[in-house]
Amino acid sequence: MAAERGNVPIPAAPNKAESFQIRKARLRTSFLSQLPGRLADARRAVAKLRASEIDHAHLDALYILFHTLKGSGATFGFRQISDAAESAEQAVRHAMDSGGRVEAALPAELARLLDDLAALALAAEVQVDPDVTPGFELPGPEPEPTSGHALGARPGQPADRSQRMVYLCDDDPDLAAQLAGQLGCFGYRVRAFTTLADLREAVDAERPSAMILDVVFPEDENAGPKMLAELRAGEEEAIPCIFISCRDDFGGRLQAVRAGGSAYCTKPIKTVELLEFLDRLTSPHPPEPINVLVVDDDRELAQFHATVLEEAGMVAKAVSDPEQVLSLLDTFDADLVLMDMYMPDCSGPELSRILRQMPGHVSLPIIYVSSETDVERQHKALAVGADGFLTKPIEPDRLIAEVGLRAERMRILHSLMVRDGLTGLFNHNAIMQFLEVAVANARRAGTSLCFAMLDVDHFKSVNDTYGHPTGDQVLMALSRTLRLRLRDDDLVGRYGGEEFAVVLNGVGVEQARRILDALRTSFSNVTFFSDGQEFRCTFSVGVAHFPTFDTPDAMTEAADRALYRAKKGGRNRVEIATEQDTLPEPEPEPAPTPESTGTSDGS
Repeated sequence: MAAERGNVPIPAAPNKAESFQIRKARLRTSFLSQLPGRLADARRAVAKLRASEIDHAHLDALYILFHTLKGSGATFGFRQISDAAESAEQAVRHAMDSGGRVEAALPAELARLLDDLAALALAAEVQVDPDVTPGFELPGPEPEPTSGHALGARPGQPADRSQRMVYLCDDDPDLAAQLAGQLGCFGYRVRAFTTLADLREAVDAERPSAMILDVVFPEDENAGPKMLAELRAGEEEAIPCIFISCRDDFGGRLQAVRAGGSAYCTKPIKTVELLEFLDRLTSPHPPEPINVLVVDDDRELAQFHATVLEEAGMVAKAVSDPEQVLSLLDTFDADLVLMDMYMPDCSGPELSRILRQMPGHVSLPIIYVSSETDVERQHKALAVGADGFLTKPIEPDRLIAEVGLRAERMRILHSLMVRDGLTGLFNHNAIMQFLEVAVANARRAGTSLCFAMLDVDHFKSVNDTYGHPTGDQVLMALSRTLRLRLRDDDLVGRYGGEEFAVVLNGVGVEQARRILDALRTSFSNVTFFSDGQEFRCTFSVGVAHFPTFDTPDAMTEAADRALYRAKKGGRNRVEIATEQDTLPEPEPEPAPTPESTGTSDGS
């Protein structure tokens, strides 16, 4: 759903029928049209500065003005204007840090910089950086199919972003409108404000799902954090808030943290980064509980520790026989193992060595719980690869805290290990491991699933024509399309390069075809922008079905062959693997052209 404009007086409300690029161009024009007025205000303030006098009022006003120009200029691609404004901002900042005393050279220096800014404004048409930052605009959400496979949402949960209201407040109306428009492209409802008073009034009238708040306002260089602290003082449940600012200094970040800010983005804003924060803060799904495996030959003690952890909201399994640990870890996705140090048939250090010799458990946190108080023995036990030592008896609160902190940290590290750095999707190894687990689960439950391989058509041409940053934007747009439109229990990964893999659990082949064809159509309507040009991309899909293909390797090979047929058949299509796809790959044609080489050349 397109963004809503709240109380922003100018520029005019965006026309939903216009592309994002057109709206952005209009905002740039608006910025330039206001620039002479802003510079005139600055000249009047500079003219009132008197050498050797202390003048906090005019210095504060000038600092805010140049600070705003710096951020807006960078955001709209006026790099030279931004740089000149930053020089002026630093000169004023130096005077402010010197007690507010105006040095003799300051007025002349600011006047010179204002002359530079005026010249840059006049020459803006030629000095404007081309829109070197590639972008894209996702189409609006499509109606859910009537087949019962809800795309992008679980029944009864407000997963639709159009139901999540976001308040955005920045004193720069152009920047506020631009950000609101960008977030609207991804389905968020955004109301933009340029004053904290309007924001306060809106919050009192309707509580938003989240806020995006500038740090610096004309009232104060920390007015944003102060407003958030004020809002939070009267509420039982805090509103998640992301701060945005040109300030990247420790002081600005500290004020944001103290006010309760959940995230901090510096200007110019990276939309994908901001979206990641928004998605996380407004997700309707609670965090997954921590899974803990408790190993102790004392059954009661093992169960007691498990019970304590379960009371704290964790999922705990207790086992008294170390020999059962490996089989349990195959089916129980433990975030941490809590084990006794001394057990009759296999000691804690011995069990730790076994786990550390298995690639899948090398990074699994292990904490000993033992009455051993000899420090030297504790150190020897830790040396085999354990992560901590708790001495029995241990207070329940401490047990919960120790386990929770280590498990949460491990989850973060694990997420970094299994996620693709560019798209945020699962990486190749992770998605293939998930496929193995999905096949095993489907075999046990007697259900079906589908595995799809997607490949962006002519991706090499995109990189060659528009550059790799634009190619990266294409991959990020496709990854977001997949994440937004598939169910939460479907699994999406970046298989490699421009190839993606999807595991559709509990889905038959025709349903998979329908789902993926809808995604294909949706993605083909995404408009990309680069260097003043617009273009679109498509992708091809190969789908393999379980139990038609009954192993992960067979499914992968069959999906890859089906993808090859989709490429050979003209691209931008979905092909279902058949029994023929289990046959050996045919010999290559005598003189293949770049257009016919399937997935290996980025076509």
